[in-house]
Amino acid sequence: MSTSEPVLNYASARHDDTRPATKIVATIGPASEDRVIALIDAGMAVARINFSHGVDDDHRRRVEKVRTAARLKGQPIGVLADIQGPKLRLGQIAGGQARLEAGQELRLVEGAKSNDPAVIPLNFTGFRDTVKPQHRVLLADAAVELVIVGVDGEFLVARVQRGGVIADRKGVHFPDSLLTAELPTAQDRKHIALAQELGIDFLGVSFVSRASDLERIRDLAPSMMLVAKIERRTALDDLRGILEATDGVMVARGDLGVEVNLEHLPLVQKHLIAESVKAGKFVITATEMLESMVHASRPTRAEVTDVANAVLDGTDAVMLSAETAVGEHPVEAVRAMARIARAVETSPRYQQLSRVPFRQNEPTFSNATALAAAQAAEALKIKKIICFTETGNTVRLLSRYRIAGDIIALTPSERTLHAMTILSHVRPLLCARETSLEDMLHEAQTVLVQSGMCAHGEEVIFVAGVPPGVARSTNVMKLHRIGEQTRFQ
Repeated sequence: MSTSEPVLNYASARHDDTRPATKIVATIGPASEDRVIALIDAGMAVARINFSHGVDDDHRRRVEKVRTAARLKGQPIGVLADIQGPKLRLGQIAGGQARLEAGQELRLVEGAKSNDPAVIPLNFTGFRDTVKPQHRVLLADAAVELVIVGVDGEFLVARVQRGGVIADRKGVHFPDSLLTAELPTAQDRKHIALAQELGIDFLGVSFVSRASDLERIRDLAPSMMLVAKIERRTALDDLRGILEATDGVMVARGDLGVEVNLEHLPLVQKHLIAESVKAGKFVITATEMLESMVHASRPTRAEVTDVANAVLDGTDAVMLSAETAVGEHPVEAVRAMARIARAVETSPRYQQLSRVPFRQNEPTFSNATALAAAQAAEALKIKKIICFTETGNTVRLLSRYRIAGDIIALTPSERTLHAMTILSHVRPLLCARETSLEDMLHEAQTVLVQSGMCAHGEEVIFVAGVPPGVARSTNVMKLHRIGEQTRFQ
């Protein structure tokens, strides 16, 4: 047996059957940073730190509180840092805010400030060459809609189609234009450096437009799992390329719901989830899932239905934003989301989720072994697949098949341990590194029984690679009863 010891005490990580297979991402903010242990107990699997709010010391403190709480609980908790990206905003308008009336004509100009009520400053460049007549401009989360009617020197002339109130620094969207801003911004680069310093597991990349955006981020953060936040209409046009370039996707319904017609948003969500799962990439569904719980102690019926539908769509994770960052009931919000997910996961409808096909573009031993394990588990009604992994690749492949049970992922790598916290149906555990398949099985049985995940005599499926410790070498599947002696001679 190996003498190497894992950093975490895996024996203290008792199995909790009440945690849903769908993972819960909770944003840590002023309302929740002193309640992280309670959030973990309620069902949080990944903690989100929104770098758009607060200063560096806030982020450092919150990450440390998450890591400390995870160690105390013996529960691996992933950390996702969300960088701001090139959000397009209004500059300072005359009077700080203005009411725009339908039919009114305005001029749009590059600039930080305007003292003319008829001139609206935009705090970014490049739109004059891209935005064309008849293109729409949406302001204040689409509350106000303009349409471009012409060009006047340095100005774009726009007519108000739907009036309303605008104010300084409100968001701007060009849903009909190929307007993009360069990723990463100077602020993003600073935040990426901070994320690396803090050992962040997942990096949420805001306002991705194309695969090349992610490639530039990857060069700066090669060790982090990238999450492409789909917020722009242009991202839908390069979805295949984005899926190839990213590790996971976030269906960021706030800004996305501005760029696409609201009535189309549910179908776009379903499409993004389905394509992500098919591509073997994890997917997070986010924004206003339990928004009423910012103030209320119970969600609305519509919110419950929204979360349930995301789970039925096959999402890996559901996310809470303001509900846990600044809300009055952060722990109750996580509990509510966990209850909804568990209820859906036990339903016949969830068990009948359509199975994704074998990935023909990835004809590897690992992919074939994952498919065989999933099919064997379904045929034999086995509820646990035990997978040894160095990188998490085989576990990712297994997760996409959404088995009716748990994938218990054993790894000697803390980085891999945390990277698997976002995957649906996956229970990650740290274990010692072994040098033979027999020792791996022995070690696994010890860990599983100590943690309460398995009982003596229970039938499981083991998935591993020979030789042990080699990345992407999964090539063995074994039907096994816990407690049996195994010799590979």
